[in-house]
Amino acid sequence: MKNLVGAVLLQPLFTFYFAVCICFVCMSSKLQASDAKLELIASPAPLNSSLSRVVTDSTGRVYLSWVTQKEAMATLFYSTLVNGAWSAPEIISRGTDWFNNWADFPSLMVNKDSMAAHWLRMSAAGTYDYDVQAAFYNLDTNDWSEGITIHKDGISAEHGFVSMLPMSEGQTFISWLDGRETIRGGNEETGSMTLRAGIFNKAGETVSEWELDHRVCDCCQTSAAMSSTGPLVVYRDRSEKEIRDIYFTRYVNGKWTEPTAIHNDGWEIAGCPVNGPSVAANGNQVAVSWFTAKDDAPMVKLAISNDGGETFSAPTLVAEQNTNGRVGTTILESGNIAVSWMDTEEPRAKIMLTLYNAEAKLLENTQIATSSASRRSGFPVIVSAGNDVYVTWTQIGSAMQVRVARVIYSD
Repeated sequence: MKNLVGAVLLQPLFTFYFAVCICFVCMSSKLQASDAKLELIASPAPLNSSLSRVVTDSTGRVYLSWVTQKEAMATLFYSTLVNGAWSAPEIISRGTDWFNNWADFPSLMVNKDSMAAHWLRMSAAGTYDYDVQAAFYNLDTNDWSEGITIHKDGISAEHGFVSMLPMSEGQTFISWLDGRETIRGGNEETGSMTLRAGIFNKAGETVSEWELDHRVCDCCQTSAAMSSTGPLVVYRDRSEKEIRDIYFTRYVNGKWTEPTAIHNDGWEIAGCPVNGPSVAANGNQVAVSWFTAKDDAPMVKLAISNDGGETFSAPTLVAEQNTNGRVGTTILESGNIAVSWMDTEEPRAKIMLTLYNAEAKLLENTQIATSSASRRSGFPVIVSAGNDVYVTWTQIGSAMQVRVARVIYSD
């Protein structure tokens, strides 16, 4: 990917610092009888924290993960929200050889009786020679395992943009972008980035592994969700003609379906836009949001499925013109769908949350915070618990710090 625009964009987040004032304002449109209520939650992450994510377990309990950087040492922490307060931060892993990046950053997955986390570790001297490392939590020893390289190709190349899902029997589903085909003798780029996935047991041992797509966009996030039929992965494809639309594949009856476009946007771009899709699922209900910019017209779109992802509706336009995407998607207990995105109208960008009903009818718009359109501000991440949506992002100022907010929607 070194000849792509995306290679220029993928620079470590920690090299960037700039001042921006964050304010927390709720600006809900009264499109329905109920308004959203925005609450800022005190963050357990200290100054000099970033790269945060929020996830929930099967009971709806909320977990926050983040990274701190002190000189060369990076540390991945997590904390649990219990009765409105965060637990003491716990360390998952740390290292001086991590690849920390504004768009490709660690994640946490919580199962009923197990947890898994991932980060990226440099594997060779090349700028994008890094592996996906995963650690698995042992309930018996109350400790995290050492990092395990989940892909077994042994090739020093780019591996990243991970999505994880909990599965039965404490197993973990992981999908990732895999650059093994881009490297051959003499370190020449001869192939394409591939999309791969695997299932891992509690000890991190590989149970199954597949190649899902042989040619995909080099540096856009993947996203995965568990529908009524099984895992579903969405990602940005890359055709021979450099059309980079959003595709999906599902695991049904022991096989992966043929990759199919969510919608044929026809976005032709010679470099990776570093702007992946986001999927959420609840039974047969599946929602996907994504960014596209055909003919230099930026848009955020939403498509909905009511048959477990077998078919999708025509897309609904979430935002246009003043947006750079960076989307998130979650489905509330009510069946309503929330989409987060960045509004880039000057002078400052805004983190927005838009609520739709199950038929994609617009209900509310809520401004979460002011931020920056620069890549330094990273990717906001959302998750729902009941009818509340939790949002996390990085505040950029004299020092970076992870922030968390909750948006409460009435039933």
